[in-house]
Amino acid sequence: MDPVIRVAAVSLSVPGGDAGLLCDLLAGRRREGRIAEPARPPPVDAGSWRRMSRLTRLVVATAWPLLAGRDDLDRLPVVWGNGLGELVPVARFLDRLYAEGPQAASPLAFQNSVTNAPVGHLSIGLGLRGPSETLSAGGASGLGALLRAADLVRLGRADAALVVAGDDRNEVVERAFGLLPCPPPPGEAMAAMLLARGGPGPALSVAPGLPSRFPGPLLCRATPLPGEGPLDPVAGAVAPEACLGLVPAMGLALVAALVAAGRAGTVVDRDGPMSLFAHVEAP
Repeated sequence: MDPVIRVAAVSLSVPGGDAGLLCDLLAGRRREGRIAEPARPPPVDAGSWRRMSRLTRLVVATAWPLLAGRDDLDRLPVVWGNGLGELVPVARFLDRLYAEGPQAASPLAFQNSVTNAPVGHLSIGLGLRGPSETLSAGGASGLGALLRAADLVRLGRADAALVVAGDDRNEVVERAFGLLPCPPPPGEAMAAMLLARGGPGPALSVAPGLPSRFPGPLLCRATPLPGEGPLDPVAGAVAPEACLGLVPAMGLALVAALVAAGRAGTVVDRDGPMSLFAHVEAP
């Protein structure tokens, strides 16, 4: 029999703060603007913080409350899920390469542009020495990362696992969306979650496909990502982009919103024809 996977703790970073997020999601109340600029966690030195992109700072600041005081940072695995990547460093690198030529392609300029840069900075800044993974699966990046972290715990690879997922709203996304004939509203969200085998906290299950039944509310993106094609409607689902805007790796934040509100519920993530769902049981 598979062990029960529990959500030991969650942390959320969304526009307007995490208070009342589930109510706003279910009511479709739009949260305008961006996430407030994060504060530098105590373990991260000022020089390292300056070298981080805004996306990386959101990752580190969101994860930090779940790690403070833990004694297992030398073995705690981390899974990072992200749909769009480090678009701002990539754009700056390519703009400089175009303007100045090949001599501008320095390793220093390139290092923050790779998709796994945030989890690297997270591990260095907060002293994590366990294995880390980066997962990018378009609109299913949030629950894809959650499934991977849950499998690490379920299969006995670790007693606990940290999963972080989200995307930022930046000038590159806004400009790209603005070029579309009917631009969707860009958004941003970041969430971190600690999973454990047994113990306190609501039970969690994650699996491929669509749920045949679901407790509580069902949250599922209805707006296609650029280039994704139409999405089949999911009966009874609430579209979270009406509240937070279009965020490819939003799934983990939706699960965290259910946990933070103490509600049972289901989240569906989709990337074209592929879908994943997560059930959260009431505590």
